[in-house]
Amino acid sequence: MTEISYIPNAGQTYVPFEKNVNVPFLPFKPLSRPDPVIPELKLRQECVEKGFAVSSQFQHFLPGVAPEMIDWVWANMEKGYYLWAPGSHKRFNWVRSPGEVGFLKSAHMISETLAVGMSPFGGGGIQINRLDLSWFPFTTALEHVIVEGIFNKKGEFFDSTVHMWQAAPGGSNHITAGFANTRCSEPPAFVKLMMAAAKTAPPSSAKQPEGGSMPGHAEYEASRWPVFLPTLYELWKDHPDPSQNVRCDLRVRKVGEGKWEYLAENGPVNI
Repeated sequence: MTEISYIPNAGQTYVPFEKNVNVPFLPFKPLSRPDPVIPELKLRQECVEKGFAVSSQFQHFLPGVAPEMIDWVWANMEKGYYLWAPGSHKRFNWVRSPGEVGFLKSAHMISETLAVGMSPFGGGGIQINRLDLSWFPFTTALEHVIVEGIFNKKGEFFDSTVHMWQAAPGGSNHITAGFANTRCSEPPAFVKLMMAAAKTAPPSSAKQPEGGSMPGHAEYEASRWPVFLPTLYELWKDHPDPSQNVRCDLRVRKVGEGKWEYLAENGPVNI
């Protein structure tokens, strides 16, 4: 008898996601900003010298969302990825799940669309890799941090998204920031495909809803945290099987100039 291991992989439909592009997005209202507003992030000098550059910064106040809920969802993304940006998020699967390999060795595959009728950016999928805090590029951090990155076929770092969050009265303050490697010799394969498609595609007739751009997409995603996450977390928080309900603690502390570490190991699940 063949042994079958449990690998959480999210619900999938039979419709090929590349063709499933005419699903409407939900209306949303952008969230308010933290009060007071968090000072703009600055890159550490050594990151500037490596050719890294900040590509985006967004900050939000998430009402009703506690920091431990956000910690939890990064290790259990298969449970809520399609609720995070309905209509936009098209594909999710773990390449290496946190329960199997630990948080920092985990990776997942995604594909998303930015507008109704628009082909998903990322084509067949983008592999997002969890990175350790040696990659954290900023001079300041909030209490909880995740760094994710994309590499090209040569293994060169291409770009990263950093999420940071911490408790605030009534919820959490949250930052999403991107930084890119301006010295990367070539983009990943999915970017090349997107560039080729853009050169040959006719003028788009796709309906551009609110949220149909990268900045709008960030606002759409952020607006959804308070809608689905408290309920989802409440349903799962007492589930006793750690292989199905992975625990995660993404609090950090500064241990030197430009150096940070996680307070918890967040290793693989051992039963």
